[in-house]
Amino acid sequence: MRALAPLALLALAACEGGEAPVENAAVNEVAKTPPAPIDEQALASVMYEALKDDLSAPDTLQLQTGAADLDGDGEPEVLAYAIDPMICGSGGCSLYVLRRAGSSYRILDQIKPARLPIYKLPAAGDGWAELGVSVSGGGMAAAVMAVPHDGTGYADNPTVEPARAVDPGDAEIIIADPPLR
Repeated sequence: MRALAPLALLALAACEGGEAPVENAAVNEVAKTPPAPIDEQALASVMYEALKDDLSAPDTLQLQTGAADLDGDGEPEVLAYAIDPMICGSGGCSLYVLRRAGSSYRILDQIKPARLPIYKLPAAGDGWAELGVSVSGGGMAAAVMAVPHDGTGYADNPTVEPARAVDPGDAEIIIADPPLR
């Protein structure tokens, strides 16, 4: 898990479309190498640009991030949990799924409301891993909900169907719940 400091004075990067995955043996061999680290500055720029109109102030956005290969292509997707008083509510904040796009990132999905921790669950029918999203507050009891991917994207609300309650067991934690300070 990585925590990004407030995003004051960022140089904003444009987020252009992604590139189609290439299927061949050379790419599959490269997939066995450790994933590239998250480019925190590029990620922060994309998230700030996407959320700037909804933030309480330019320097208040905080991100908790993690990465995992969700679609089985050997390249990790990045998850960003966005925290700001104006974009979080009693049920939690928003979770974003992003993919590297050249030297930047492209937002694929937004899931809200969400709380930490976030888990990688087994893949569903379309080959994408389900996400285990913690939920509570706003009248909902604490639970971990399996958020499915339907071939076009993740379900956007983990508190209603098609999401369902699960026990994450020993599932991989993508973003841990930060310790209390």
